[in-house]
Amino acid sequence: MELLIILVLILLNGVFAMSELALVSAKRARLEKMAGEGRGGARAAMRLADDPSA
Repeated sequence: MELLIILVLILLNGVFAMSELALVSAKRARLEKMAGEGRGGARAAMRLADDPSA
């Protein structure tokens, strides 16, 4: 059981690390274009890129 919990936590850590890397490497111009097209995810990514502590 403990091994399963550890594996799940490692997988979650990987997901969070990938998300952080995606935000850091995203091009601002592309995010602005996507946000202008009405994509909510792009708007959220821009807000997080502007203020990561939010």
